[in-house]
Amino acid sequence: MAHTYAEAGVDIDASNRATAALVAQLKGPAREGDGAPITLENGFAGLVQLGDGALAICTDGVGTKLLLARELGNLDTVGIDCVAMNVNDLICVGAEPLSFVNYVALEEPDAELMAQLGAGLAEGCRQANCTLSGGETAVVPELVHGFDLAGTAVGWVARGDIIDGSRVADGDALIGLASSGPHSNGYTLIRRLFDGDPALGAQLVAPTRIYVQSVLALLGAVEVHALAHVTGGGLENLPRMNPGFRYVIDNPLPVPEAFDWLQRKGKITPAEMYRTFNMGLGMAVAGAGGDGDRALEVLKQVGETVQVIGCVTAGEGVAHAALE
Repeated sequence: MAHTYAEAGVDIDASNRATAALVAQLKGPAREGDGAPITLENGFAGLVQLGDGALAICTDGVGTKLLLARELGNLDTVGIDCVAMNVNDLICVGAEPLSFVNYVALEEPDAELMAQLGAGLAEGCRQANCTLSGGETAVVPELVHGFDLAGTAVGWVARGDIIDGSRVADGDALIGLASSGPHSNGYTLIRRLFDGDPALGAQLVAPTRIYVQSVLALLGAVEVHALAHVTGGGLENLPRMNPGFRYVIDNPLPVPEAFDWLQRKGKITPAEMYRTFNMGLGMAVAGAGGDGDRALEVLKQVGETVQVIGCVTAGEGVAHAALE
């Protein structure tokens, strides 16, 4: 039997429709001046005016990776995942993360669990160089079985440095930064396939890579036209940089072993794999082709595994051999 993410319980198309239904109701009045919304071509973080810059805000959680991490006794790193899923989105609009707050919902009080979560949150904020400003804990046994973890990150960017996708152009180079594994997406399907192998389990619960410092170094060295944090939906995140172009990947990053195992175990089609998982691509950068060599040099110097993975052309969508 060939497994799919929808068959495991997460229908991406249905999820997108549900999100659209929510967004359609969020058209209320907006402030003028500080707090007024700033419209972007991309959708990785919300921006509002603040002085001569913009406040960037986003929120996310870790999802069902928490269940696998708890099963494997590896909860001291899921706080890193929570921070990463937020700050990696913030950096896509050019905003440097400043502050992070978390929310933990518990079935019952658990001091040991909270200590493990706190250690990961602190380490994630250290990696992102942002302040862990606080959080909230709720014991809600009628709502939660076990626990859930989510957070919100806030950052700031000067108006002239906002990356809104408007500079994406035909001929731009696409540069890929390698992921550390599945990061924090697709775990409803992963957990259905996982057979308890400890070596594979270690790969599956490796914390999400935080790209903030690497991208900040890149922004200081070359002109970046757009960035995409590759999360749920896989390659479908690339058009979020600017949906008016086609993103051609003809030199993809190597696929980590864990993904190969999942595909074989679940008899998952290549298209489904690339629609569900990041497949080794954690962050994508679009920029002028002539800056490609300099961008690679900067990113390698700060420890990223990186390569030119393709280019931007006229058209729409994503071109990749796995999707044909």
